[in-house]
Amino acid sequence: MMKSSGRAPWRAAVVLATASLAAAPCRSQEPPPAANTPARLLSAFYGLDNGLGAGINRICPGASGQDGMPVVLSHTIDPETLQREDFRVFTRSGTERTPLCVTLAPARDPGELRTVLLIGEFGDAANDPPVKVLVVDDLLSDGRTGRPVSFRGMETHVIPLEAGPTLVLAEVVPEDEWSVSGRGSACPAGARQVVRVTWAGGVRLPNGDDPGDAERALYRVTVERPDGTRDETAPAALAELGDNDNNHLLCLGTADPAVSVAFPSGHLVDPNRDLNPDTQVAVTTVARP
Repeated sequence: MMKSSGRAPWRAAVVLATASLAAAPCRSQEPPPAANTPARLLSAFYGLDNGLGAGINRICPGASGQDGMPVVLSHTIDPETLQREDFRVFTRSGTERTPLCVTLAPARDPGELRTVLLIGEFGDAANDPPVKVLVVDDLLSDGRTGRPVSFRGMETHVIPLEAGPTLVLAEVVPEDEWSVSGRGSACPAGARQVVRVTWAGGVRLPNGDDPGDAERALYRVTVERPDGTRDETAPAALAELGDNDNNHLLCLGTADPAVSVAFPSGHLVDPNRDLNPDTQVAVTTVARP
C-alpha cells in the first residue's frame, strides 16, 4: 500500500526500552539468528513527560517541552519508509495521538537504525499516561538480515515514565562492521568478538557522564565454551560511547559464542533520571541474506 504524501522531513535515529529477560538457547544451539526473528516492537519507553529540551528543536521545530518516547524495533529499518503517521499512541483513557515528528537520531551508526524517537504530546504521566504504541502503515526493515519485512499492525505496551531503563536487545556484530567508523568510540584492536547491546532508552551515569571502566566490569556476558559448559566474563573494553545514544559495544577477549548479557541494578539512569533495574537479555546473531 502506498504511503500518504505527508512525509515528515525528520529522518534519523534515537534510543530507549523494556526489561526483556529472554531465555538462553539450549546448550547444543547457537544464539538465534536475527533473520529468524519476526518483525515486532521490542519496547516503547515513556522517557520524558513534557521534558524535551531546546536542542530537540533542531530536529523537530517547536518540540521543546514535548514528550519523548523511544521505540525499539526487532530489525533495522529503511529510513525512507519512516514517517510520523506510521505510529499511533494510545493513552489509558483511549485517546489516540499521532507524533508531532519522529527521528532515528542519535542512533545512526551501522546496525543501529532500529530506535525511533517519537516526539509529541502523548498524555499525562499522572492522570492519563500512554499505554500502547501501534504501527499503522508500512514501515519497512532495510533487508540487512534478509528480505524486508513490514511492521504494519505491530504493537507493544508502553513502559511507564517512572520505570528505569532496561536492556532490550543484544546482537553479535558481524566482523566486517568492526572497522566501520561511527559517531561513537570503537572497540580496540585485538577484540575477538563484539556484542552490541541496546537499551530501552539512552543511559548515562547519575552525574551525567558516559559509562566508564567501572560500568564495563559490571556487564556480565555468558559465553559457551567448546566443551558445552557456560561461563561468565566481563568485556575487555566498552565502546560506542560519546554519541548520546542507547547502544553500547561490548568488546570481548574471547571468541566463545556469547549467549546472554546482564547488567546489575542501580548504576545507570535514563533522561528522567530513573535508575536501571537488574536486566538481562539473550544474544542473537546477524544472519546475512
